[in-house]
Amino acid sequence: MTSRWPTCLACLRRVAQPLSIGRGGGNPPMAVVQSRAASGSLRPRDQGVVVRLLEDIPKFGRKEAIFRVERGRMRNEWYPRKKAEYMTATRFQELGLTRDDIGDRDRGYGSFMTLPDDQPSAEPELVAPSNVLRHTSPEKSHTLLTTLVPETLTFYRKPIQASPPAAPAPEPSNAAPAHSVSPLIASASAIAQAQEPVETQQHKEQGIFGSVSTIDIVNQIKALLVSDPEASRIFLEPGHIRFVGLDENTHRVKTLGRWEVDILIAGSGSAALSNLEPVRKIVEILPAADGKAE
Repeated sequence: MTSRWPTCLACLRRVAQPLSIGRGGGNPPMAVVQSRAASGSLRPRDQGVVVRLLEDIPKFGRKEAIFRVERGRMRNEWYPRKKAEYMTATRFQELGLTRDDIGDRDRGYGSFMTLPDDQPSAEPELVAPSNVLRHTSPEKSHTLLTTLVPETLTFYRKPIQASPPAAPAPEPSNAAPAHSVSPLIASASAIAQAQEPVETQQHKEQGIFGSVSTIDIVNQIKALLVSDPEASRIFLEPGHIRFVGLDENTHRVKTLGRWEVDILIAGSGSAALSNLEPVRKIVEILPAADGKAE
């Protein structure tokens, strides 16, 4: 407290802000800082990881159910035992699903009510949860693939230009003269080369940038079936596509030409193949014009 009222403006400022005077005699304004203790309740909660069950698991759901689960449970229990798989963006695309197909865990699946002793025990009826994707039957899938998918699936790729043949080395002057070829023999050779199948010439010479894989074929088929509500539920994976006449492990081709492919039909459980005959189509790879390559 001061003994008398301040008589100048500087004294009035000094009395109004006694703690704002610095060591150098300056008068900087006092900054007000609000501090807050750290709280863990404001941190976003981990929602877990999206998985797809590969078998029935009580209190979680049926096979093929898609939902979120704790990361530790998936990493330490289910994934090592092949009970579930991670649903990545690539896996969603391969199965033809979206994020809208993610459901909730079915806590009541596999839990049964205890009946009184005077009532006979009956096998409880299990109801499939709403988030299980119901696929089309094998017979219906065979019909839809036969009618809705065209006989020829066309892909466009940019061909690799073959390098021009090297010029023949000049023959030494002391070498023996080359044998002359009869005009009839030369004409017959040209005709035989012209009659060679175009596919064989393309397979030998016309390589392409990139390739056409079974994933590309599946994606094109699904794009053709997406407009039909029932056909869009056909279970189709890259492993269901087989190139006819090539090795069983061939999953892609890298040249221009035409190939026959078999579309294998999945069974009712979508895990095994049915006994139906595969649907045979033709895959055609044509040279792409400027800007038309896929």
